[in-house]
Amino acid sequence: MGYRYSTVNLVLSKPFTETSKLGFFHLNTLTVNYNDKNKNDLALQNLVFYEFLKNFRITGGAFYSTKPGYSATVGLQYINPGKKWFILISPRVSIEGDPSFNLFSIVRYKTDITSKTRLYTSLQALNIFDCKSHIKSYQWLRIGLEIKGTQFGLSANFDEFGPNPELESSLGLFIRREIF
Repeated sequence: MGYRYSTVNLVLSKPFTETSKLGFFHLNTLTVNYNDKNKNDLALQNLVFYEFLKNFRITGGAFYSTKPGYSATVGLQYINPGKKWFILISPRVSIEGDPSFNLFSIVRYKTDITSKTRLYTSLQALNIFDCKSHIKSYQWLRIGLEIKGTQFGLSANFDEFGPNPELESSLGLFIRREIF
């Protein structure tokens, strides 16, 4: 919850079975702008992955955003879900019509402060381009604490839109819960 807009973000990445190289990746982000309803957005990404080498995946599926709509997509993922560090780097390309290219990444670091409290930090970034220009980018920073699996603290979101982007920011608070 920031002073310009609020976001709800869900990321799910699971193999179909514990030993399967095939799995499902889902990302959804709902953005509600308090002053400009034209900036409200729902983005969904549903991908099937094949982990051809430990932590490396080929992906394919569908992407939807309020603007421009649906598109088929293929990509790669590197994912390393460690106890202290979580790293996801996911380039993909929309393969229908005029292609667009994006690079999505998450880097999180958690470490113990006490036996019941952990430091939680996160950077989530997205960069989207087509063959002609920049479409959209964001960088979301989080710093806070984790207690009993719930993270909370300060947030800073930085957004850039269009071919001649200007930086828009939204500072606020976040709460996050890991459910798997």
